[in-house]
Amino acid sequence: MDKHKQAIIEDLLPLYNEGLLSTETTTWLEEQIQANKELQKLVDQAATPLEKEEIDSTIKHDKMITNIKRRLALYQLIFVGLSFFLAIQTSMLNESFGFILWYAVLGLLTYLFYKDMKIVFYISFIPIFIWSLGGNLGDFMKGDISDTVTFGQFLMQSVMGSILVTLIHFVFAFIGSMIGFLYLKIRNGEDQ
Repeated sequence: MDKHKQAIIEDLLPLYNEGLLSTETTTWLEEQIQANKELQKLVDQAATPLEKEEIDSTIKHDKMITNIKRRLALYQLIFVGLSFFLAIQTSMLNESFGFILWYAVLGLLTYLFYKDMKIVFYISFIPIFIWSLGGNLGDFMKGDISDTVTFGQFLMQSVMGSILVTLIHFVFAFIGSMIGFLYLKIRNGEDQ
């Protein structure tokens, strides 16, 4: 048999087995197959389903996924930790206004990693509040505060002042997180 004719027949066999050939092509193909023993053998082989063989994977998928999640969590902690460190170093309590940028970065990174506004609030609010309140209490204990103020009055003023300072810091972290929120919305809108 002609090589070109055999190649054409071999190409048509999958379509023939699926019943996707036209009537004329099917008739021609069957005539060719009946005239040639080699093609009959090839048709029989093509019609026989392949045996499915189980492949044992040496990769432990659960362990691999766990390692990937741990590594991602570590990177998240490093990025948030670095931005938190830079935010604390530039806070208003250090008499620096670089906190505006770094708290926005802290809010952005925290929201991009965790996608949760509560975590942005906790990370940007609680440490500055504790630091501010602790600094005020330390000043009171050292005697840097007027003796005419009672501890109760001082504590109320310190708590209110610490909340105010902390809210100022949180506003910029919130702005950063809103930038992250909008970025994710735009990106997800383009994916759809």
